[in-house]
Amino acid sequence: MLQSMRDNLKGTAAIIVAAFFGFIMVIGGIDFFTGASGDSANKAAEVNGEKISNLDLQRAIQNRRSMIESQYGENVPADLLTDEQLRGPVLQQLVNAAVMRQAAQESGMVMSTAAVDKEIVQMPGFQVNGQFDQQMFRDGLRRMGYSPAAFRQLLEQEMVMQQFAGGVADSAFVTKSGAENVVAVSMEERDFDYITLSAAPLLENIQVADEEVQSYYDRHQQEFQRPEQVAIEYIELTPEQFAGNIDISEDDVRAQYDQEVKSFQASVRRHAAHILIEGDDEAAQNKVAEVQGKLDSNGDFAALAKEYSDDIISREEGGDVGFTSGDVFPEPFEDALAKLEVGQVSGPVKTDDGTHFIKLIEVADAEPPTFEERKAAISARLRNAEAEREFLDAVSRLGDLAYNAASLAEPAEELGVSVQKSPLFSRQGGPGIAADGKVIEAAFSPEVMEDGNTSDVLNLSDNHSVVLKVVEHKSAGVKPLDEVKVQIVDLLKREKASEQLAANADALQQKVQSGESLADVAAAEGLTLETSDKTRRGGFGVRGEVTDHVFGMAAPKPGAENLAHFRLATGDVVVAQLRAVRPGDLARQSKEQRDALMQQLASMQGTSELTAVQQFLASKAKIDIAGGE
Repeated sequence: MLQSMRDNLKGTAAIIVAAFFGFIMVIGGIDFFTGASGDSANKAAEVNGEKISNLDLQRAIQNRRSMIESQYGENVPADLLTDEQLRGPVLQQLVNAAVMRQAAQESGMVMSTAAVDKEIVQMPGFQVNGQFDQQMFRDGLRRMGYSPAAFRQLLEQEMVMQQFAGGVADSAFVTKSGAENVVAVSMEERDFDYITLSAAPLLENIQVADEEVQSYYDRHQQEFQRPEQVAIEYIELTPEQFAGNIDISEDDVRAQYDQEVKSFQASVRRHAAHILIEGDDEAAQNKVAEVQGKLDSNGDFAALAKEYSDDIISREEGGDVGFTSGDVFPEPFEDALAKLEVGQVSGPVKTDDGTHFIKLIEVADAEPPTFEERKAAISARLRNAEAEREFLDAVSRLGDLAYNAASLAEPAEELGVSVQKSPLFSRQGGPGIAADGKVIEAAFSPEVMEDGNTSDVLNLSDNHSVVLKVVEHKSAGVKPLDEVKVQIVDLLKREKASEQLAANADALQQKVQSGESLADVAAAEGLTLETSDKTRRGGFGVRGEVTDHVFGMAAPKPGAENLAHFRLATGDVVVAQLRAVRPGDLARQSKEQRDALMQQLASMQGTSELTAVQQFLASKAKIDIAGGE
């Protein structure tokens, strides 16, 4: 619903309003805006006397959950979709929407009946073949449980709120000096050289005592927290599991083929080309006569199409317009084509498009395919159909077989499938099937995780079902020292190596400060000098880490260079020499880049202003959150 409204907004306003109100309608539901359920349940909140009921909130939470699943798929961690996680943000969004809508109404903004009607008829959900359909409209509202009047009221209020938000957003602007300041920082360039002192050669000879490991472990317990985890055994059913064991006899294939032949309707497809002369004036008639004369003189049809045809799409292909089964082109065209022999050209044929000369290139598909041509496809179809039946039968039996089973081995044997097992995974999911939200939710449910029950049959898709049982459960807590000892030893070794390298870096830095060049110092030590000119912020991996450190160095004075050393996450130590700093220059950007930047900055400013307006309205509103949230 919001999309067509966004399409009617222009420029910065469109970007800001879409970002700010992108899912209000999706999470809100009609009853919140109309107040239809405000008295039907205890209130969740009240905004300037307008109630948001618990029913409103629950609907909004469910709609928000559905939107997240639709946008990100079924692999969203289940704990992100719980009522507890969604309640606070969704309720706040409903409150924000209320104050903005009320402000729009109080400002006197209205939407005409014609504008609302236009919006309704343009909604794809109410269209058939691109045209508004009254029956689709009535059926759609009936499925959602809304009356036409209530739906129109919601839509009018939403459009008014969009108009109000667009008015705020459209007023946002950015000055040239503001843009220049942003560019000066974001597009700053730096020239620098650096050498890297590697920690790797030192690690083998560095010793770490058990007492040091224990001390680090004791002081950094927060770094070794382990989330609650489970491992599951599961039976997974798909039609493909059964297809491999199904044999289809040639008699069955032959019988199916005979049925196809009986029902086959010879659908003659004709391959056509044409030369189109548009218009009916004297010039067009002269052109028709000229083409006719050249065709009568055995002129090449494709060459004449390229020279004379007004069909700019087909003329470069020699007039080729593809195949038709008798229903692609206008009736006079089809009638003339059907009377032609292969290679024959018609006389002038008039349609609403103009005058055509039509050539029949070939006739295809007049006969049914042979048994050998259809054998493989029919076999596959019969095998898949039988596999689908066996799959559905197995799914229907799976729940009963697995119910209260001590393990899943017996149900699996009964169904002729195998039991699989997952590694430990948390509520954030794991590899393979453990990434599915339904599997995660079932595995961590109290009846499965704590009571040891088998889950219900989980239909992950139309052709993918699973039943599972928890076979291992680890509570949240600190990982034991044995589990993280290798990690701690490596970390302490790298810290010690960095301390040694820092002393070496100090010595190298002093040589440079004494007048030697960094290049000569690097060469004398057998190190590689890396040069990086015109470097901008950001980057990935070690290179990005070096760049981040260099952009934290103070700019050198004119004619001078700045020198520093720093440690990387790997334990390596870098000695860097900053030679030049050049602020970004808006004037050096192309017009397209400047325009895009100004629009982006205006969008950011508009979002900030829209947020400020909403916060101001909320601060002045009388808002009562049930339970004191």
